[in-house]
Amino acid sequence: MNNYSKDFTWLIIAVIITTVIFLLGFYKVSGETPNIGYRVYLDGQSLGFIRKKEALETYINQQQTKLKEQYNVDKIYAPIGLEIEKELTYHKNYLPASTIYNKIKHSKPFTVEGYAITIKGLNETKVNVIDQDVFLKAADKTIKGFVDPEEYERFLANVDKKITDVGRKIEDIYIDEEITIKRVLISTNELIFTDVDLLSKYLLFGTLEEQETYIVQPGDNIEKVAFNNMLSIDEFMVANPEFTDINNLLYPTQQVNIGLINPKFSVVVEEHVVERQVKKYKTEIKYDHNLLVGNGYETQAGVDGEELVTQKIKTINGKIEDVVVVSFEEVRPAINRIYVQGGKAIITVGHSGLWAWPTATPYIITSPYGPRWGTIHEAIDIAGSGYNSPIYAANNGVVETASYGYRSGNYIIINHNNGYYTWYGHLAKMYVRKGQVVERGQIIGTMGNTGYHPLTNRRVGTHLHYGVYIGFPYRGGYSVPPLTLYR
Repeated sequence: MNNYSKDFTWLIIAVIITTVIFLLGFYKVSGETPNIGYRVYLDGQSLGFIRKKEALETYINQQQTKLKEQYNVDKIYAPIGLEIEKELTYHKNYLPASTIYNKIKHSKPFTVEGYAITIKGLNETKVNVIDQDVFLKAADKTIKGFVDPEEYERFLANVDKKITDVGRKIEDIYIDEEITIKRVLISTNELIFTDVDLLSKYLLFGTLEEQETYIVQPGDNIEKVAFNNMLSIDEFMVANPEFTDINNLLYPTQQVNIGLINPKFSVVVEEHVVERQVKKYKTEIKYDHNLLVGNGYETQAGVDGEELVTQKIKTINGKIEDVVVVSFEEVRPAINRIYVQGGKAIITVGHSGLWAWPTATPYIITSPYGPRWGTIHEAIDIAGSGYNSPIYAANNGVVETASYGYRSGNYIIINHNNGYYTWYGHLAKMYVRKGQVVERGQIIGTMGNTGYHPLTNRRVGTHLHYGVYIGFPYRGGYSVPPLTLYR
């Protein structure tokens, strides 16, 4: 055998030996089966390696007995941000579930399964509950604060109420905002409602803070208590649902709520209303040129009439937002008052005892003069005569302002040169300009819905904001109840 053959033989032997050694080593390593374990992360940071995912979940649930009692649930879950990922590894140093648990409990709160409810209004509101029935019952209780309970039950039962002469029936009730309900895990450091009454209070007042109360004094009645505490009658009744009528009696030492409501959603009620309304008489002025201007006398007393008016009325959280007159029928005609006044010429000084009503008929006063939303509503809101219906000057005078404001929309201020100023807001059209002389009963514009609601920033419903001031409004003048001019 030559040297070349010997070298080749040894080379073959070396390859065989190397292969055998490799195969034996591979067999030894591959003979160890990789383990299945779980890597635990909290907000992206590794906390360690555990053998079983279920062991950690069970341990968390076993340890958090107080949370289970607090929320009356069967299971407590890991914190939000905890992730458990499966891994294949030869690593055998598993951590016990208790070790991982101790790392978690001091870092982030645990979670419970419940419902996240979002109310998408002007300001989005989020509410957490364990049982969605808690929200549904609380919402139902809140709605009942704005709706007559018997009428509400009749509506829910779909009982058609017949109106034979006068009366009202609810045609629809709904919440204006979009509400979504989603099943989620909720962190236990968040506010989670489990009590219907507490959630209803939050939905009605917009806060969980204790509401201010008032102790009834001798001589108090609902109207007096509401006015003295800057509440409208409707707001007082909603805050104190045990009262069903403004004439309900109060007794000394009785405690009532005087907190200002700030509902988290808008309860819309649409009603069909048939009622008898007073048709106010008008004052017809005749002129006697034998009398000096400013003098006069009555030749015929006015007598109010009556109309049967059918309306569609829309209220939002107890306040009338829109009125549409469907029809009206004269039951008894009004008899005009006739007043003879000296001089024919239009004068710029209004007669302090002869005020024209500023709208057409029929009408309804949707918001009176007085407390509303924690401030004084320095006017009355008049609706019902319809969009683009005429608006009249209440008396002779000179137009001081014919302009536009974000809240008032198109508005007119008239100086009657007798100490009084009148304000006409939310007009659709204005027919007069600054400096123009106007006569009592002259059409100065039309009813509209310009301007924006001070709480919701939505366009107002069709109505006239009619204010009366002694002195120039907001320039030293002060408001007075408009209806005092018509007594």
